[in-house]
Amino acid sequence: MPDRYHRQTILPEVGAAGQARLGAARVVIVGCGGLGGPVAAYLAGAGVGGLDLVDGDRVALSNLHRQVFFTESALGQPKADTLAAHCRRLNPGTRVRALNVYAEPRNLRQLISGATLVVDATDDAPLKHHLSDACHLLGVPLVYAAVHKYEGYVAVFPNAAADDVHLRDLFPAPDPDLPDCATVGVLPTAVGAVALLQANAALCYLLGIGAPPLRQLLTVNLLDNRQHRLTLRKTYHGAVVAPWATARPARAELETDATPADFGDYDLVFTMLDAAKDPTPAPGVVRLTKRDPFGQCTARMTPAGRYLLYCNSGKLSLMLAAQLQKAGYRALSLRGGKTW
Repeated sequence: MPDRYHRQTILPEVGAAGQARLGAARVVIVGCGGLGGPVAAYLAGAGVGGLDLVDGDRVALSNLHRQVFFTESALGQPKADTLAAHCRRLNPGTRVRALNVYAEPRNLRQLISGATLVVDATDDAPLKHHLSDACHLLGVPLVYAAVHKYEGYVAVFPNAAADDVHLRDLFPAPDPDLPDCATVGVLPTAVGAVALLQANAALCYLLGIGAPPLRQLLTVNLLDNRQHRLTLRKTYHGAVVAPWATARPARAELETDATPADFGDYDLVFTMLDAAKDPTPAPGVVRLTKRDPFGQCTARMTPAGRYLLYCNSGKLSLMLAAQLQKAGYRALSLRGGKTW
């Protein structure tokens, strides 16, 4: 009976030594959706020794068009558990841990310390910066990826030295107005293609073969099938602050479940959706515009009031709620966004 890994160990660039390197690796994948699912499956199939799958979300119907390792029978189940079960079936020899928690500034050090490699499979701009900062400070290599509509981006940050290139050299700060895929949409095959590029970059880096986009940004457009590489230079010279150094509210302290019937429990409710996506808000709901939503909120708030924010997916409102709580206001984000 042929060895499970025969088709890759016969490659001269891999061989028995390369397979041993994979078997000794522990990879942390943050995000178990459209990017994290294929990455986890291919790394498990290739024989990576340990996978930690980090995601606090549960499977939703809107995930299924691009998160192909989930089915309707898994609706409502934790994504990390569901994906871990698939990886264990695929390769019982890979040690898979499902961590059903949201990656947050306060727990990043615990999640990634000692990892051989971290894979950023999230779709949250602030979290991407926190994760990059954590990996840079801890000296853990990071494979970054992002998808927007039809386009994707992949980069490998080895974090080999204190002055090494990291995400802030590409984007000094997260863009608070950057919409997510629930707002602007995304082509499912674009997500899948970028996930495979990310998985390939991770494997090549772990094996020390080929030319993964090391300190480079690989861009791909899935409509015209063009790819480009941009070599990244050191442009950010500010301090990289440890994400866990500053106390921030945990996600559980920022979110709540509510329906329009519960809006009366709050002094004010704010929608971050424009008229096209939320044409008839409930009576009394205040519509925020993209221009300084924080200032629009605080102009109507008092420290004693209770406030609710919602958007299309719950992510932009979560960011705004965190900013408002930090400023001393009792603001919560609607978990999962508008569903009615």
